[in-house]
Amino acid sequence: MTTQTITEQSASETPGADLTRPSSYYQPGEHHAPENEIHRLRQQVAASWGKEARILREFGLTEDADVLEIGSGPGYISERLLAEVPAGTLTCLELNEDLIEHARGHLTPAREGQLDIVHGSVLDSGLPDDRYDMAHARLVLQHVPGTVDALTEIHRTLRPGGKLVVTDVDDSLWGLLHPMPELPEWDEVVKLRIELQASRGGNRLIGRELGRLMKAAGFTDIKVEAVAISSEEVGMDVLAPQLDIRSRTAAMVAVNPAAERPCEVVADAMDEFVARPDASMMLVFFMFSGTKPQKDAR
Repeated sequence: MTTQTITEQSASETPGADLTRPSSYYQPGEHHAPENEIHRLRQQVAASWGKEARILREFGLTEDADVLEIGSGPGYISERLLAEVPAGTLTCLELNEDLIEHARGHLTPAREGQLDIVHGSVLDSGLPDDRYDMAHARLVLQHVPGTVDALTEIHRTLRPGGKLVVTDVDDSLWGLLHPMPELPEWDEVVKLRIELQASRGGNRLIGRELGRLMKAAGFTDIKVEAVAISSEEVGMDVLAPQLDIRSRTAAMVAVNPAAERPCEVVADAMDEFVARPDASMMLVFFMFSGTKPQKDAR
């Protein structure tokens, strides 16, 4: 699932980008089938968490850590993080009140005081200085207008020596399909998705920029790992929701009727692909780690 024709363009360089929007992710009521999106997010976590958790531990996550989860969403990652910090705490920061309500109904902390869910923005969280041992931002910063500002705010909340782990994508290599359908419309749909997210202040090409952006926000000791999840490992039924093209492009078609035909062509092709007995799929994420210096030299 690659494309070689996309161009690198940040939201700030996109004519007409809505930089006042708090996030390029769906706002309440924007997704035409929110139950599909919730299912997609649940399956995505089920597919990749084992590898992500291992890398989080390698990057410094400990059982007694005080963790800040940025953009905690419906709570599927939060649930796994709670299990990783039985002697620590988890603070979930989330902007979308609908997702907060879902998380409150989904999460059951092991003990009193282990979990705190906060409604707020990563751009101005209101959280205390020097409070957390690790901050975790998974598939969030691609949606934030003002990435360096967000990273600077996270930096403020970490204790000296604390770690930031960012997991995100780059649509130049979002994944791979085999056998790949021969579709000129594929690159068109990927390009349209990048442009829509940029028009809302986001950046689906953020993977290539994350190391530089973290350094600009004051983080040191930058490390990166790639996470690849294959349908041969987890099953096509787990990964198939990522190919629910109609559900994932409905918002794009709503604002750009010209996108309807290429999206429908690709959606039909993905339906055929998933039904093939020889279909194989792989997702690719990038995980970055950075450290807040013991003495802030900025």
